[in-house]
Parts: sequence; C-alpha cells; structure tokens
Amino acid sequence: MLNSKETRSKNSLVSCVANTTANCFRKISAKNTYLRHEQRNEAIRITLVILLCMLIGKVFSFDSSVYLALYPTIVMTKVKDYAWVSLFKTFAPTFVSACVALTVVELFQSHPFVVWTISLLFIDWMRKKADTPAKRGGLIMPIFNWILIVIFSQFSTQSMPDRVSEILLSMVITACVAKLAVKLLPVTNMLNPVAFKPQKVTYQQRLVTLGLIGSGIALLMNINLLTATFCMVPVIAAATQNDRLAFKMVISRRFITQIGGCAIAVLVSILLANHQAIISYYALVVGAAILAIAVLMVTGENSQREFHGDALLATVLPIQLYIGTVNMGLESIFLRAWELAVTLGILFLLFQLSNRREPHVTDEQNGARA
Repeated sequence: MLNSKETRSKNSLVSCVANTTANCFRKISAKNTYLRHEQRNEAIRITLVILLCMLIGKVFSFDSSVYLALYPTIVMTKVKDYAWVSLFKTFAPTFVSACVALTVVELFQSHPFVVWTISLLFIDWMRKKADTPAKRGGLIMPIFNWILIVIFSQFSTQSMPDRVSEILLSMVITACVAKLAVKLLPVTNMLNPVAFKPQKVTYQQRLVTLGLIGSGIALLMNINLLTATFCMVPVIAAATQNDRLAFKMVISRRFITQIGGCAIAVLVSILLANHQAIISYYALVVGAAILAIAVLMVTGENSQREFHGDALLATVLPIQLYIGTVNMGLESIFLRAWELAVTLGILFLLFQLSNRREPHVTDEQNGARA
C-alpha cells in the first residue's frame, strides 16, 4: 500500500513538472514566437551542459560543487566562441586570481588588514583595466573568486588549496562538457562580438568601486556569515558601472533576477521533496527548470537574453548549493533571498541618498535611454 502511494506521488510530481514545461512552451507560442532550429539546439545545448555539470558535482560529492553550476552557466550564457583558446581565456583570469588570493592569504594569514589592503589594490588594478563593457563583465568572476578565497579562508573549515584544486577541476570539466555539447549540437550562427571604443576609467569610478566592494569585504571579514559572500556578485556588478543610471538599472534588474531565481529554486525544492536522492527524478525536475529559462533566453532580444541569463544563474546556484540528498534546503534558500534583498536594498538606498546631490538622474532619462 505504501509503495503504491509513493508511486502515485512520484507520478503526480512528474506530471506536474511536465505540465509546467508544456505551459511555458505554450506561452511562447502564444506570443507568436517559434523555436527555430538554431534556437532549439541552443536551448538544449545550454540545458545539457549545465545539468550534466551539476549532476557530476552531485554524484561525485565535490566539496565545492557550486562551481559546477557557476562556470557552466557563465560559459553557456556569456561566451560566444567555444574554441579551446577562447575557453582558456575565459577561465584563466579567474583561476589566476584564485591562486594569487590563496598565496596572499597563506602569507598574511595573521594580518587581515594586510590581506584587505592587497585586495583593494587588486580590485583597483582590475577596475582600471576595465575600459569596455566586455572587460567590465569579465572582471566579475576574478574579483568574486578572490573574495571567496579571502573570506572562506577565515571562517571555513575546508582546505583552501583543495578548494583551488576543485576550481581548476570544475573549469576542466566545464570546458570538456561544453565542447562535447557543441560537437553534438554545433553552433551554426556564430555572432561576432560588438567592438566598443575604450573609455578611460576615471578616479571617481575607481573610488566608487573600491568603496562599495572594499566595505563589503571588510564587513564579511569581521562577521562569520559565509552565505552572504555570494551577495557580493551584484555588488561587484553594480560597483563597476560607468555612470549612475547604469548603476540603478543593474540594481533593479538584479533584484528581479536574483529574488526570482530564489523563488524558482524554492519551487524546484518543493517538487523534489523527499526525492532528492533519485538522480533521474532530480535531473528531470532541474532540467525542466533550466530548459524553460533557456528557451525564454534564446527567443528573447539582446536585453532579454542577458536578463534571463542572470535569472538562470540565480536559479541554479541555490539549487546546487542548498538542495542535498537529505535536506530540501528551503531555509537556506530563503536566507539567501533575504540577504540578497537586503544587499540590493542598501545599494538602492545609497543611490537615492547620493541622488539628492545630483537630481538629474531621473526615470524620464531612464526611459529616454531605454
């Protein structure tokens, strides 16, 4: 009797996931958009790479399996060229920054102020070199991995050399899986990246970057709140913008994508309730969520593509971080959503307070530029 009840429960959950995915495709069709051959392949390719990497992290019990959700999502949503050289150029700055951060932490372990000062010098050097939108986007992962090593070395029990080793292994796995997916589903419409004219980074922009990111690092180095470390991603993204309007737009967009991603992760956790250890069912539910967002991303315009890409990253991170084989992770996901909401709220408050001195940054201008 119990087995029959469990079977009916599983069947109902599977049908719920299938209906949710089907409704997503119906909504897309209702908007008179259809999946071309290239778009369909891209959506499947994104889902395959991210899901397979996440499953590898789960099955082989990586201590830092979150990197096998972070790096595949970055590669599949940001990278335009999947050649080995391009993948190496994508991962090299992040790995080098993690290695240098590990060296700094090991050398000055008993001098946190020195570690913080060197971190500021590294951030300022990275910001000074980021004179195009592509370079500004490319500095998020190196700075974030530097912060992860610095903060986790103080409060985590995990060995930091082992963590750096898992970072390298995750990069290699991601590159291999991405190449395999491109081999199975070739990229036919390779787009050339838009060339932007470099703009000199001003001292004011560098000061804003140092003030926001540096104060965040200082706070995290003085409180034992490891979960809040991941809130530094939207802080880095906002602090490296060139003007106040872009700063406001990043905060608004990140609030929707980050909190929305946590909401989707909660839904996935509920669907996985008491069935997390079943790999096939886990793959079905998580894969359906990734595919639904990937379809929305590949069928949208450029701005919508970036928006859904951020939402996809915000969805898979809490799933990989908090949903284990035993616990549902709901409490941790809600805590992550609260921490992100507070962080983005503080950034918006700082914008509003500084806006009193420069009232020309208005919604009318925002609409005009959009």
